[in-house]
Amino acid sequence: MMTDIIKKLKAESYRKNDNVVIPFESIKIISEEYKTPVKSIEIELLENGLIPERYERNIGTYGISGQLILLKSKILIVGCGGLGGWNLEILARAGVGYLRLVDGDRFEPHNLNRQIIATENDIYKPKALIAAKRVKNINSGIEAEACSCMFDESTAQGLVDGMDLAIDALDNNRSRFLLFQVCKAKGIPVVHGAIGGFVGQLKVVMPGESHPLEALGNDAPDKGIEVKLGNPPQTPALIATLQANEAIKLLLKKEGLLTDHLLWIDLEHNEWMRLKL
Repeated sequence: MMTDIIKKLKAESYRKNDNVVIPFESIKIISEEYKTPVKSIEIELLENGLIPERYERNIGTYGISGQLILLKSKILIVGCGGLGGWNLEILARAGVGYLRLVDGDRFEPHNLNRQIIATENDIYKPKALIAAKRVKNINSGIEAEACSCMFDESTAQGLVDGMDLAIDALDNNRSRFLLFQVCKAKGIPVVHGAIGGFVGQLKVVMPGESHPLEALGNDAPDKGIEVKLGNPPQTPALIATLQANEAIKLLLKKEGLLTDHLLWIDLEHNEWMRLKL
């Protein structure tokens, strides 16, 4: 069956910049005709050197092999607020094939200033469900699993299982510490991010490496500087963009990952510092 699908789609292809591109609408139509998931078709196309139109602008950066890796990857995003919303926005558009979206909260009016998936129509609705809906509206071919639960001792193990990496988009250090511990035990990398006011930080924590809270242990406060400095819109947008970029680089085995240093950014004074941990 897949051979017939590819043959039909190739007949509708066009050339652009030496690439053979398959039209977006053609993939959707044939997916319905053959009752075959879009992602399965897109993976088969890429394995045959054919580029789904929606990813045509990605290929120059990721390559066909890189786009294939992304479509076959699974990412856990813990927190669907300021950082998490921007992360899922980018990763869905990049074509990461499976996003597990975890958040036990509902949108509140004070989220509207910075959380990209928060709208007036969605106030008091579960964040994880709205996040999954947003992902499917962006990229209907990928999978979005909504987990409307807190990340705690009773849920952490199951939520981390089967993932290739985790995005730390949490707003409290207790859950963050747990995420680091569980991922370390399971050999899963974590892309850490945190913000407060004009300041943000991020780091890639590889399995076996120390994490930013390890030295503090139980003395780490549950909340950080954001309690006093607030959460403006621009800081999470930047830090989450850098987190998603590190996640993509990690999946594609790129060099230059923030594994040895914590990147600390002060947007008020335009200062970027790499801090050795």
